[in-house]
Amino acid sequence: MTQRRPRILAIDDDSSWLEQVPIILGDGFDVDCYETIDQGLQAVEAHFYDIVLLDLNFEADSRSGLDIFRKIHSIDRETDVIVISGETDHRRLIEIFNSGVAQFVPKMSSLDEIRDAVSRALDERENRRRASEHLAQKSKTPLIGNSPQMQKLRADIARVIRAGTRDILLQGETGTGKELVAQCIAYEADPARRFVVIHCGAVSEGLAESEFFGHVKGAFTGAERERVGAFEAAGGGFVFLDEIGELPIAQQAKLLRVLQERKVQPVGTHKEKDVNFRCIAATHVNLDEAVKVGRFREDLYYRIAKDVIRIPPLRERVEDVPELIHYFIAGMSKGKRPSVTPEAMRLLQSYSWPGNVRQLRAVVESLVSKSEALVIREKDIYHALPEANAVFTTAATRALVGSYGASIILNERERFEKAIIKARGNRVEAAKILGVSRATFFRRAKDLGLVRSRSQSDDAQEYL
Repeated sequence: MTQRRPRILAIDDDSSWLEQVPIILGDGFDVDCYETIDQGLQAVEAHFYDIVLLDLNFEADSRSGLDIFRKIHSIDRETDVIVISGETDHRRLIEIFNSGVAQFVPKMSSLDEIRDAVSRALDERENRRRASEHLAQKSKTPLIGNSPQMQKLRADIARVIRAGTRDILLQGETGTGKELVAQCIAYEADPARRFVVIHCGAVSEGLAESEFFGHVKGAFTGAERERVGAFEAAGGGFVFLDEIGELPIAQQAKLLRVLQERKVQPVGTHKEKDVNFRCIAATHVNLDEAVKVGRFREDLYYRIAKDVIRIPPLRERVEDVPELIHYFIAGMSKGKRPSVTPEAMRLLQSYSWPGNVRQLRAVVESLVSKSEALVIREKDIYHALPEANAVFTTAATRALVGSYGASIILNERERFEKAIIKARGNRVEAAKILGVSRATFFRRAKDLGLVRSRSQSDDAQEYL
């Protein structure tokens, strides 16, 4: 199936600029260009466009860029608008940003910066499309993301399903989505089968046997009627033992026997029942260490770990963060679907997320619920995620995160430091070594905290 070429519309009263747009973007795009606002709006009404490149100021028209943007969104809200303008009035720029414009690119930017802006917008569109597809598949359990780690996870899931493995162990940090993966395995294996959940850390020791194996009427005080245990209730389906590492050691031996024999003995009777189930256990605990210190039975560990699937933490698949964010926004917002600026998105991708996907979802929900504008910016991230302030301690470093991303700040600083040392502190020579202009060198070095001051002299630099 041939992939549709992205369709781009450029609206600008500068005819020489419009002539350059198809050349700047290159092959692979269908590009329409119009010099007047009315021509551009008519095109939006007549055709579907992925992206509109919009100027803010039209000499022969009193309408503002914001008026045009609102009209475009009233016609097609799914179209991404990138403002490419020479506008410098900060009040107008703030107004435009708050309205929900995808990106702002100064007209004097390099061709690569313009192409990058279009590429980012197309990536965001693809993330939103996949998020909408996941939401539309209500009957399935979505695993969001297309990183190599997620592709491996999907391959592992397919493998255990094909093999018909009866006992599976999921290992992953808190918040990585272990229950979601377990549900996915169960659904893909047989959506008609039951999925019974036991939260091992929440089951009281006195009632654990009844929860697991059931009981007969009169087995103990309060047992007024017979109860079917989780393993019997599965009826050929799946039993999910969440956080099995928290299970008291006294219950582990009884659980081992059920897994080995596929038989249960309800509380209050000596009769055993055959049970049919597949078991998925999950834990954030290092069971190897737990076995060494005597907190987990070695024989039970080998039984449940016949096939182990590792669920990657979010920090190992940061490329999935944008798609996850769009999925959460689409799922919780009713009519209100704010966009996320590239700087804010890079900051969200640069954070380590100790609470993993669960923490990311909570932050996104907070951002959407508290956002009064139609766009989420970098400053909103710092309000919703105070921990980020501790990670990026200086104002200069925080500003740099939005430009480069935290994952490469250290590399960038090291690269500049090496150039400075090699040039013996000479700014001109260091800039030449790095292949950048003196102005660019000074600006980046200052952002990186490598420059304290700048004097009139080309070489009079004081480095930290």
